[in-house]
Amino acid sequence: MKHALDTISRWLMTALALLLILMVLMICLGVALRYIWGVTLLWLDESLVFSMVGIVFIGAIGVSQKNQHLRMSLLSDSFSKPLRRFLGPVEHLATAGVCLYVAWYSYSAISRLFARGTLSNMAEVPLWLVQGTVLVGLVGMALIAVFRLFESLRGSE
Repeated sequence: MKHALDTISRWLMTALALLLILMVLMICLGVALRYIWGVTLLWLDESLVFSMVGIVFIGAIGVSQKNQHLRMSLLSDSFSKPLRRFLGPVEHLATAGVCLYVAWYSYSAISRLFARGTLSNMAEVPLWLVQGTVLVGLVGMALIAVFRLFESLRGSE
């Protein structure tokens, strides 16, 4: 299972790196059009913001899988090894719980946006797609936390 998660994470990070390169090219296009030809593509900036949201939340899955996410470990690093072994599963359970709790509210918002057919102002992108990246990222992080929870309970972490 860990190998499958590592493979998925690697593919996600590669796809996001390609998206970031595309975003840089879009920025260059926007600058060239604006300052050389005096043309502004109104949808371009909004699309870049939406792409950044996607990169952050989908990228959080890969970062979580690599265990490189931000952690407040100053206090827990000072604990004894047995106490850290006990707190590890608690941390994973709390992470999964918070991610799933926020994902539930994200799903609720996405459902309303989908039902209304709400589009963004300039790019006319369905907003449920943009918000969907938040949901996917949260659920992905929760699944990784649950996997880590089972690993720590088995003692293989």
